Amino acid sequence: MSDIQPKSPIISPQRRQLLKLGVLTGASGAVAIATANAGKVLAAGRPNPKADIEIINGAIQLEQRAVNTYMAAAENKLLPTKAFLDVAVQFAQDHTNHRDRLKRVVSQVFKGEPAGTENLGTFPIPKNVLTGGEAEVLRYALTLEMIASKAYLDFITNKLTSEGAKNVAATIMPVESMHAAVFRTVLMAVLNEKGLPMDDKIVPHSFLSEEPTPPVPVA
Repeated sequence: MSDIQPKSPIISPQRRQLLKLGVLTGASGAVAIATANAGKVLAAGRPNPKADIEIINGAIQLEQRAVNTYMAAAENKLLPTKAFLDVAVQFAQDHTNHRDRLKRVVSQVFKGEPAGTENLGTFPIPKNVLTGGEAEVLRYALTLEMIASKAYLDFITNKLTSEGAKNVAATIMPVESMHAAVFRTVLMAVLNEKGLPMDDKIVPHSFLSEEPTPPVPVA
């Protein structure tokens, strides 16, 4: 990969703005979205549309933050290698499609009000992502995609109560997991870099439930 740019300790004005944006969103906001309704215990087998709407609305904002983060990385040229940038842009489109499908489920299936997605900002962006090379950016993306995969798994297995809600989550979850697998392969097989701190092999675990959940990044 001869076109991979070397690491630079200089933070440009654009990257300072991106860092500021990440700080403003706050890690707590990302945690709240990724674990929407985590504290609620729902009666087994009893549909709870109100709780399902709340969880799906959290997922809508999770997807919008993912879009914002990918696009901010692209606009700030954090991925100078064209192939990596192309993947990030296409993944951002996946997250846009997920957001829109989730909104339709809330409005059409549950007759509710979808969550707003304006002014959400990005996920928290650590300084090492802004000042490091592409491997740091890809590892950060891997972290976010793995958190999203595990969040959807939790929604399906522990939180959502109706078939309509579970079905849409079940169609999104494997795509998030595939995103994570792509980033892991690029990091470990293409760039010969490490993956997540808890990764002990180059391929994903046999079951998504066995994948360690990385901590939410802190700006």
